[in-house]
Amino acid sequence: MMTQHDPWALFDMFFSSQKSQQFLSKQYDQLNLEDSNGKSFDNTYGFIYYIEHGKKYYKLADQAPMELKPVLLFYGMTQLMKACILCSDPDYPDSSAVLAHGLSTRKRKKRSYEFLYDEVKVQRTGLFNHFCEKVFHMKHIEGEKFTMISLLQTVPELCPLFKQMNGDIQLVKMDKKNDTTFYLPKHVNDHLHMSLERFSEYMNGLFPSKFSFVLSGRNDGMQLVFEANETLRPFDCFPLSYQLQDNTYYLPVNRDLLQSPELNEFMVHYVILYNLSMLSRYDTEWWSELFHTYTSEELPYIQQFLNITAQKIPYLFGVMLQMKN
Repeated sequence: MMTQHDPWALFDMFFSSQKSQQFLSKQYDQLNLEDSNGKSFDNTYGFIYYIEHGKKYYKLADQAPMELKPVLLFYGMTQLMKACILCSDPDYPDSSAVLAHGLSTRKRKKRSYEFLYDEVKVQRTGLFNHFCEKVFHMKHIEGEKFTMISLLQTVPELCPLFKQMNGDIQLVKMDKKNDTTFYLPKHVNDHLHMSLERFSEYMNGLFPSKFSFVLSGRNDGMQLVFEANETLRPFDCFPLSYQLQDNTYYLPVNRDLLQSPELNEFMVHYVILYNLSMLSRYDTEWWSELFHTYTSEELPYIQQFLNITAQKIPYLFGVMLQMKN
């Protein structure tokens, strides 16, 4: 268990139709939509049912065998995504185009298939792009591809496993001073083979408008301090990653991750769960052998990720809705 708190407690207020309608009306007022009260009335029960349906999928996943969890977790997540879309798109779904998953993967797996190096491609339409655009005002390029390992490396709860399995360190923990200021570990610059000054310049050049990295101290006591321009949001803090148990943020120390397309953790988990659910449903022989032969080094990553996402994604959705309230 990643946290002692039930992430679903964050949704309790939304199981009141009066509170949900007030909540949606406020969202639509902020968007300057006409007849926000009428639209919120029309969408109240759809909003509640999306959350309720999503919660049931996650609760079933808690009881399901590991082999079946990806399908339940994926569809649970899609329901919570739809609830969030309804906050900024009162007409959702206005066409069948937004109902598809919005992603694709290779249908026929090669004999030497490796999950960590499998790719998922973004489609022009579908839930993925619609969610990115309506909730985070981000557009993704049709045809953009993501490998599973590049996405898993952004999940901070997996850092110990990556280090145990192959010695890799992709993310480093930042010590929290307050909501906008964090201390980076000593010698963080060594991961990119740079001096501390050069590391600071490099980081500031990548993200000039979001964060700043400043040197603090003198001589051997020099330390890099991360300062955000505004309070960080755990569900949307690229290139940082939020670690739920530690309640702090992790910084990538890998050039590929730092320069990768902007994704928040919702997007990362959705893409991974999509691929795992496809394997579970359509590549049953490979999927079953993975769990029963123990010959693959990929099983620990998959099992840990499924345990993480089952707790973390409902929590992040709950936080996002609470911050909108």
